[in-house]
Amino acid sequence: MNVYIKHINRFLTVAGCVFLQQQAHAQETLKQETIDIISNYRPKLRDAAKLNLTASLPGFDTTRPKLQYQVPALNLYFMYQPVPLKPLALGKDSLDKLQNNFIKAGFGNLSTPLIQAGFGSGRNDKYNFGIYGSYTGSKGDIKNQDYSALNVLASGTYFTPILEVNGAIGFDRNEVHYYGYDHSLYTFSKGDVKQAFSQFTAQAGVKNRPLNDWAFKFEPSAKFIYFSDSYKRKEPTVIIKVPVSKQLFEDIYIRAEGMFDLSSYKQDDQPQFNNNVVAIHPALEIIKPRFVLHAGVNPTWTNKKFYLLPDIVNESHIIYKKVILSSGWTSYINKNSYRNLVNQNPFLASYGSGILNTRVEEKYTGIKGTLGSHFNYNTKFAAVTYYNMPLFVNDSLDGKTFYTKNEEELKAFNLHAEVGYIQEEKFQVRVSLDWFNYTKQKTEVKPWGLVPFRTDAFAQYSIAKKLHLNANLYFLGSSYYQLPNKDFAKNKSAWDLNAGANYDIGKNINLWINANNLFNSHYQRWNGYQSYGLNVVGGVMIKF
Repeated sequence: MNVYIKHINRFLTVAGCVFLQQQAHAQETLKQETIDIISNYRPKLRDAAKLNLTASLPGFDTTRPKLQYQVPALNLYFMYQPVPLKPLALGKDSLDKLQNNFIKAGFGNLSTPLIQAGFGSGRNDKYNFGIYGSYTGSKGDIKNQDYSALNVLASGTYFTPILEVNGAIGFDRNEVHYYGYDHSLYTFSKGDVKQAFSQFTAQAGVKNRPLNDWAFKFEPSAKFIYFSDSYKRKEPTVIIKVPVSKQLFEDIYIRAEGMFDLSSYKQDDQPQFNNNVVAIHPALEIIKPRFVLHAGVNPTWTNKKFYLLPDIVNESHIIYKKVILSSGWTSYINKNSYRNLVNQNPFLASYGSGILNTRVEEKYTGIKGTLGSHFNYNTKFAAVTYYNMPLFVNDSLDGKTFYTKNEEELKAFNLHAEVGYIQEEKFQVRVSLDWFNYTKQKTEVKPWGLVPFRTDAFAQYSIAKKLHLNANLYFLGSSYYQLPNKDFAKNKSAWDLNAGANYDIGKNINLWINANNLFNSHYQRWNGYQSYGLNVVGGVMIKF
């Protein structure tokens, strides 16, 4: 192999020289040569000698080093001496002394005296109590158009570490006269048409004071009412309520209330008439920041009948606190006792065993909420059904008193709306309206004495925290009444504006004035009974 390589090298050397000579002498012609390759060239490296190395870790050093530290001493010298700590005495209560007592007195046209007085115990951790009394009255331009009202109330509360015990006792006397007759046809003395309602009330209750929201809560109460009038009608009533509640989970509560409303009516030698309502109100409540559900039923016994009444209310926040959808299906019993009916119409003269309690069923929906930090609103649209609704009709003799007619089933649509604006204690305004569309009655021709529409606007404004102004504007829609010949007519609708002002002279004296019915409109809420018209009363109030 090496010999061949040498011959090839020599050949290449000679060929190179010949080629160079041919370049130098271009006139000479190239000679053709042939090359025979006997074998391919395969270079190969010589095997290298390899070193085999074996590594090993050094042994562990188990000796513990001894380290020496030297910290120089540092002496500090202070130029002051610390003052020893001493407990400070608690400061006195900085709250202003409450003005717990007041006396208010005034007089106005229509021979209207007014006196009010209140006395309270003030702040106390163990107890508080108060006494209140008032008297007013007026004499109208129409004969026997007189009334007076006397109210006295004393109440108090005693606190223990676990209980809150409260009680109250009161007396009310309201005197009216049946002046709603035709004065051109009839003549009555004041004693003939005088009616005075007397009411004595005593109540007591107890309430536990749990240390946390999860504890069991109860608040039983008992109330005794003795009601009577000038015609020897007597009606004692006992009302007992026992509400209890318990939080089961963080946002789930269980509540229940037992209610006993027992009364008996007696007039002269007539048979006694008992009117009782007994009910139990169990419910489950789910209360979340954006969702509230109250789901319960009301088993109720009245007039020897049993009713299982629904009690479902829901609130859902569509926009948190701004738009809240409220809906519900509720039913309850309105007790038509003599006392309750007289509070609606003080000119009622007839009452007896034919009176039934009213069952009300309401299905509603609406929205409510707040706008900004000052506006609030509330709307509701409901379908309402009244079963055994008492309607007031003038008597057929002289028309000065009323008796009741029972409407077996009265249906109505109700629209309620209100909006308010509050700017701290300086200014507030509120407007509300209620519209009832009585669509169908089963027994009577018209819903006698029921007002289908009413609205109320209230405003209050304070200037420099001394002058306080207020105003109330009312609108009362017309209502149907029955004529002696069984035909019907309607009262006229009416506006009524009231306004008042009071001014603080110093800290203890206040001057006040109230003006009622500024439009001087002589409208009739009940057929035959004309209102007083313009009435202005003013006076002074002393606070101490």
